[in-house]
Amino acid sequence: MNYGLVFLLVRGNRSRNPTKLRNPKQSSVGRILESDISAKWGLSDTSIRPTFFRRPIIPKPSPPTNTQTMIKTDKIRKPQPAVFYIIDYLWSGFAGLSVAMVVVALWAWGSAVFGEFMLPAPVEVFQKSLDLLQHFQENEIGISLWRSVVGISVALVAGLAAGLVAGSFKTAMALLKPVITVLLAMPPIIWVVMALFWFGFGNPSVLFTIIVLVAPLTFASAAVGMASVNRQHEELFDAYKLGRLKKIRYLYIPHLTGYVISSIGVAVAMGVKVVIMAELLGASEGVGARIADARAMLETSTVMAYVVLVIVFVSLFEYLITKPLEILFMPWRR
Repeated sequence: MNYGLVFLLVRGNRSRNPTKLRNPKQSSVGRILESDISAKWGLSDTSIRPTFFRRPIIPKPSPPTNTQTMIKTDKIRKPQPAVFYIIDYLWSGFAGLSVAMVVVALWAWGSAVFGEFMLPAPVEVFQKSLDLLQHFQENEIGISLWRSVVGISVALVAGLAAGLVAGSFKTAMALLKPVITVLLAMPPIIWVVMALFWFGFGNPSVLFTIIVLVAPLTFASAAVGMASVNRQHEELFDAYKLGRLKKIRYLYIPHLTGYVISSIGVAVAMGVKVVIMAELLGASEGVGARIADARAMLETSTVMAYVVLVIVFVSLFEYLITKPLEILFMPWRR
């Protein structure tokens, strides 16, 4: 076969219609030429294919460099040294103390304007508060503290346990949600009156009121936290068969820590108020009962002194317990 003649014919044909012979397999002459030469010389099709038959080689894009693939971490919060958290903790206390000083200044101004009977002077109230603390047992402050600790603890455990179960199982949520809705909808004073009818004066009525009013709040927080757990992460633990203990330790506990700490702060603040309210109406001893007696005797400074003690107690609990827990277990929030 005259390969030169075939070569010229193919090239001439391509010059007249260059779009038809981009691939040699589209032409019978090209297929004959390639098969004959490859059979005679033992070469592959691509090794003897003329340059104008070959497809253009498009270079592959080079992989991105390190500077292109680098993730920008400037805006990601990095772990801070311990000094940072100490300064932040002290600064929050200083800020709260500054706000308290402003409130006391406004209080003193109001006392001067409206009179000490309507609003006793801060100095007199603070002195009365110190006197109440010095006679701790006589003023029955310990009784109210005991009721607060027991009632809030039971409400926290019951509410968190029920909330975790409801957040894990839809059936439990369907059964418990109407009950929680009813408990939250009823005014607190109704439960105080009902507790008096059922249990009479004393510890049972006060503890019942605390549990009924505080537990629904902790239930809602725990249920929302449990329901918001990432299901893909749960499936990942199940796929690798890591076990329930590791799932609880490394998935559930870190995720639910924030919800539990928030529930503790809310439960303490709400529980103390409920204790005072329940003792005002349903107890013959405790801080609430002493406030009722002082109100009957028109001792405004004594009433204000008890109010100041309650505010100081809740504020110290927030600063000395709740905030350190947030710093220890949720440092990313700082």
